[in-house]
Amino acid sequence: MNKDIINRLYWIFWCSTTILTGILAGFLISHSIMFGRFFTWFIESGNMDLLRSTYTVFREASSPQILYNRFLLFGLISGAIWTVLAFIKKRDTIIATIAGLSTLWVGVIFKVSNFDYLEEAVMSGIADERTAQLFASLNLPIHTCFAIIYAVSFLLLLIVVLKERKIIRNRL
Repeated sequence: MNKDIINRLYWIFWCSTTILTGILAGFLISHSIMFGRFFTWFIESGNMDLLRSTYTVFREASSPQILYNRFLLFGLISGAIWTVLAFIKKRDTIIATIAGLSTLWVGVIFKVSNFDYLEEAVMSGIADERTAQLFASLNLPIHTCFAIIYAVSFLLLLIVVLKERKIIRNRL
C-alpha cells in the first residue's frame, strides 16, 4: 500500500474510533451516574422481583443490549484497525495501544472479573440472592472504571489531532 492510502485510512479509522469511544464514554458515564445506580437500588432495596418483572421483560421484548453490543463491536474493530495503522506509520503507538484498544481492555476486565456472568444473570432474571448481591456490590465500581477508561481514551484520541495541528507538543 502506498503511504497516501495508509495515511487516509489512518485518519478515517482515527475519526471512527474517536467518535465510537466518545459514545461509549457517554454510555458508561450515564450508566455510572444513573442507570447502574437504578439497577443497584432494585437489588439493595429488596425489589429484585420488580426488576425481574419489569427490566427482564423489557430486555426480552426489545433487546437493547444488541444495539449497545454493536457499538462495542464497531469500537473494537475500528480501534484495532487504527492501532495497526498507527504501528505501520510508527506514530501515536502509545495512544493507539491504550485508547485504540480501549474496548479490548474493557472487554478483558469484563470477562476476567466474571462480571459478564453476573450481569447476564441479573438482567435475565435468573440470578439467585448471592449473585444479585455480588452484582450490586460490583456494578457501580466496575462501570465507573469502564467510564474512566473510555473518557481517558477519548481525551487521548483528541491529543492525536492536537499534535497534528501542532497545538500541543509531539511527545506522546
